Amino acid sequence: MASASVPPAAQPNSTIASLDTLDHDILIATQQKYQSEREKRHRPEGTAQYIDLSSVAGGPASSAERSDVHHNPLLHQEHHRVLIVGAGFGGLLYAVRLLQTGFCSANEIIMIDQAGGFGGTWYWNQYPGLHCDTESYIYMPLLEETGHIPTKKYVPGSELRAYAERIASEWGLTSRAVFNTTVDEMSWDDGNKHWVVSAAPIAAAQKPVTLHSDFVIHAMGIFNVPKIPKLPGIESYGGHIFHTSRWDYEYTGGTQENPIMDRLHDKRVGIVGTGATAIQAIPHVAQWAKELFVFQRTPSSVDHRDNKPTVPAWWAENIQTHGPGWQKKRMENFNAFVSNASPLPETNLVNDEWTSFPSFSILIGGPSGVQPDYLEQMQRVDFTRQEYIRKRVDDTITDKAAADLLKPWYAGWCKRPCFSENFLETFNRPNVTLVDTLGRGIEGMTPGGVLVGGKEIKLDAMIFSTGYALGNSAERGFMKVLGRGGKTMQQKWASGPATLHGVITHDFPNLFISGPSQAGASPNHMYVLDQLASHVAYIISQSAARLNARDAKFTVEPSSEAEESWAMQILMNARALAGVADCTPSYYNREGHKLKDHEKMVAGKFAIWGEGVGSYAKRIEDWRSSGTLEGLVFNGDEGA
Repeated sequence: MASASVPPAAQPNSTIASLDTLDHDILIATQQKYQSEREKRHRPEGTAQYIDLSSVAGGPASSAERSDVHHNPLLHQEHHRVLIVGAGFGGLLYAVRLLQTGFCSANEIIMIDQAGGFGGTWYWNQYPGLHCDTESYIYMPLLEETGHIPTKKYVPGSELRAYAERIASEWGLTSRAVFNTTVDEMSWDDGNKHWVVSAAPIAAAQKPVTLHSDFVIHAMGIFNVPKIPKLPGIESYGGHIFHTSRWDYEYTGGTQENPIMDRLHDKRVGIVGTGATAIQAIPHVAQWAKELFVFQRTPSSVDHRDNKPTVPAWWAENIQTHGPGWQKKRMENFNAFVSNASPLPETNLVNDEWTSFPSFSILIGGPSGVQPDYLEQMQRVDFTRQEYIRKRVDDTITDKAAADLLKPWYAGWCKRPCFSENFLETFNRPNVTLVDTLGRGIEGMTPGGVLVGGKEIKLDAMIFSTGYALGNSAERGFMKVLGRGGKTMQQKWASGPATLHGVITHDFPNLFISGPSQAGASPNHMYVLDQLASHVAYIISQSAARLNARDAKFTVEPSSEAEESWAMQILMNARALAGVADCTPSYYNREGHKLKDHEKMVAGKFAIWGEGVGSYAKRIEDWRSSGTLEGLVFNGDEGA
């Protein structure tokens, strides 16, 4: 596409109406460019190109509790009322919302996490430059309840980790967690109406412990098992290797709070990846490394972030004055803009680059997504935004060859967008080299470095910023889950997920899961988690009230008919997400795997709620408001 034929880049919040004059030939040429770039990135082995790692050498390993985890009294208490797998923000939200119903006390909850402390992803990820990428005022949960004021619009990871610890303390959960421990298997005991859970301390020579729990809630999060590419020769590499989620400050020097990585001053360092993590870490490594080589398959779409401190007077005037429920209102205002609701709210409360990105609704769903021409409309909107992003690259990077390689040639919804004040500028530094792999990735490793294009690049250290392996909604922690009659979750879901509202499934009583399949989705995942936590807390507490079983054993699960009905509703709205299939390969579309006809129905059931998270939230809120607990069965009434 000749540059002269491209219209001037516009700001990304252009309206559909203003795009009607775009030349059809330009749009077609852009789509063809997107397709050619997609083909460069496609690999026939799909997700098999990665190695899943439950632990990676280096970085902030679990803390001193690792050696004495068996002394935790919770592991010697055989029976628990509620067991929550995960102690990040999701696990904490499930616990808090359940406590608020009065169904149980904190002393009846046990939380198990393989990390060494609260925080989930914010415990494991402590790499330099780490911040949340959605506004902290809507991302940090329970701000109204705690009275906490975030220090910035986008706070650093250390503040998020400390805030998780504060939530645990304020709700009496600090002593209710068992860290450095995995849940490897759980099976349903129908006779005793409880789950039999095998909890395995990570420390060597410590045997698994068997626990019983009336209810189990899976809150492991979406990103908890780091992955790296399956590279020939990786075992022969003699330099230092770690994953960004296990950052090794012993090697680099510095800390997360003060990343003075002076031990890199004489090192040639490589970073694999240019995604949401890498764009935050790369500028910091570039400041300290003798040389930095950035290995790229697909460039990110990088907009500006405009982070700023939270001014107390501004907070009082713009946040507190909205009264009770302000955080939920702000979250839902944000959701309306990113889902491209119609009509949009009169005021954009968050007013960031996410809320100027209506075409992202193709990925997360929206109320207009099922309209026949919606995808075409959003392609036109997105073209203008992506031209703006590509122009930012030209305006920032002085080396034209590097600038061309860093331009994203795909629809904006195909990869999680990134926001940074200093990533693009880093490539103007003389000690930074961009190594574009033409979409193929590194070919292999040698004792002294890596192979790209048949040539060796010598490296002292290799940092993998290559993301996470994704399990299904119930077995995301790669545990084995056996329901009634010994049926595994994988067997139950062989033809696609079967749930009610994305949180509960038949033949697995008293087990609650956290989506994202068959639930809503938002760039602000904390809103979704809070919705799910409130919903699960309602189901458990109201089921107990209906059965007059606050302290007694009972079971709750959906009927087969109810979960089949929900799956059909998911399928009916899945066409709103059709624009993802032709995206650049990523975890969004199973690395570009082309579905065969018999796979499409299964994939459709794995989809999120296509009408958008606002529609999903209203559905489950209306269900709760009815008070009927429609679709649920109790104490095995429907039978196996």
